[in-house]
Amino acid sequence: MGFNAKVKRGAIAFLLGLLLVMVGGELLIEKIAIFGFHDIVNLDNPQQRPPQRPEFRPDYSLADFETFLRRLVARNYWFLSSQDLYNYYYKDPPDPIPQEYRHRPKVMVSLDDGYRDAHVNVLPLLERLYRETGEKITVVWFVNSSFMGVRGTYLEHASCEELREGFRRGYYDIQSHGANHDNLTLISQEEVEKEVGRSQQELRDCLTGLEGTETVANHLSYPFGAIDDPALEIVKLYHQSGYLYNTRSLRLTPFRNPYFIPRQTVNRNTSVGRLLRLAAGGWF
Repeated sequence: MGFNAKVKRGAIAFLLGLLLVMVGGELLIEKIAIFGFHDIVNLDNPQQRPPQRPEFRPDYSLADFETFLRRLVARNYWFLSSQDLYNYYYKDPPDPIPQEYRHRPKVMVSLDDGYRDAHVNVLPLLERLYRETGEKITVVWFVNSSFMGVRGTYLEHASCEELREGFRRGYYDIQSHGANHDNLTLISQEEVEKEVGRSQQELRDCLTGLEGTETVANHLSYPFGAIDDPALEIVKLYHQSGYLYNTRSLRLTPFRNPYFIPRQTVNRNTSVGRLLRLAAGGWF
């Protein structure tokens, strides 16, 4: 074997070894999958499928959503609220994780925009799962406050009273998605302040009088997943954390930033199997 061949073979062996070390290190890092759903549609209901209702890529079927939740419950997942995630993984110093949750796998299920069909379909499902399994699932609603109860061009949004119902029953964690779903990187700083401040106040006003409202609108999901430095400085005045939409899971390294929390994107073509693999910390 010539000298060049030995060097090439050694380089390949080194790269393979480095790859194994990187993969091994990655496998040792705990991950939490935070799933970003939008509308949940019941395809058995003619009013929620074409031609009565247009299809949208971010839609997810109620049947698959139920299967996903049931599998997570069967595997003893802890469904984190936004405040749970902040308190136990971002606060400095973090709160100690309660013993009953310490060794359970973790997941967060979030719904963006606040569509009414999602409320109509999801709340009865969560109540049914609670009756059957004893597991009270929390889902995080990132709501555009100006759209509450408003019929959009195609889709209706849940009203304040409907969101109150889910919150009062203990299934909804109500957080902000901006007032009007404006891209915070494309508007003035004055408009950013109106977007985040107005949304926070309107959501808190909506839930006034209910118990457990101390954490309402403490956290923000950036519309379009977009944020930049000028907008972030304003966001920090109102919110304890901010969520992206970038097809990544949260890696529990010491360098995580509460204003860049990653979320897994979900659309109608995402299989339940893929969601479960991501929840388990898989790559594919």
